[in-house]
Amino acid sequence: MNSIRNRIFIVTLCLTAAFIVAFGINGYSRIETNVPADLSGEETRAIVIEDFENSKIAGSVEEDGWFITSNPKVYTKAKDEETLKKKNPVMALDLKPVDGGPNDMKVEDAFSITGLGKDKKKIMGLKFRFRYPGSNVVTIEAPKEVDWKERTPVMTYDQALRTDVQERGLQIPGRAKAISLWVHGRGFPYTLELWVKDFRGDVHILEKQSINFVGWRPMIFNVPQNLPQSSDSYPVTRTAKLVRMVIREVTSVSGEHSRTSARNASDVYVFFDQIKVLTDTYEVFFDGQDMHKAFEGGSSSNQKTQ
Repeated sequence: MNSIRNRIFIVTLCLTAAFIVAFGINGYSRIETNVPADLSGEETRAIVIEDFENSKIAGSVEEDGWFITSNPKVYTKAKDEETLKKKNPVMALDLKPVDGGPNDMKVEDAFSITGLGKDKKKIMGLKFRFRYPGSNVVTIEAPKEVDWKERTPVMTYDQALRTDVQERGLQIPGRAKAISLWVHGRGFPYTLELWVKDFRGDVHILEKQSINFVGWRPMIFNVPQNLPQSSDSYPVTRTAKLVRMVIREVTSVSGEHSRTSARNASDVYVFFDQIKVLTDTYEVFFDGQDMHKAFEGGSSSNQKTQ
């Protein structure tokens, strides 16, 4: 009799496990509410967070828009043009929107959750050239932070300045698993890396990848599982943001420059299009979850909440 009961228990346990695997009952939220997570406990989707169709270029770090810097820095102290050309280690450094786009890139439909990715008329173009070979770096800073869905400015408290500031960064919705970016290379030995800042303020550098290829290619950067994107309080999801893209010149193990003299004498061009995030946007739902909004925008003590 006991043998039959054990067999029934084992069969029941196996069927339960199979049902969980088949239907994905894996409510992610750490918060326990009166309403438990249903079968949609994970909502993985691909979301476009930048399509470069209406991008602005910042002339200074204080301005909004994509901002470009280099290491070594551009030399600007010379009084005459001739001296400037001789001493400047950066012979060209330019970032601007240009017409174009990869033919193989998918255009988002009318129901794009961010409203981005519906067109592919514009891309971001980068041109640079260094005078000397070595550990040269080009950094592209993201525009100032806005809400990924509502497109409204997001302010962050700066402890050093003791005031709210609008930091740079593209918000990454949900709990991201990967970031994709279309890149057009011209066969120069450089690498690309993405810098992501979590909600605690720590910066994570996603895997460095080569852009030494010719033509358009979608590049995928996996988001490490140890990058904090959630907490134990509501809202569970804590938004990270893409703060910069860094292009580095490749050198050999011995430190010698890997390019030929002919390559070193020409301008380098790199083009970017459509940044997309594969992410889980599930968030726990409970009655009264929006009541805190009564305190936003300068509420008074006698304001009523629903």
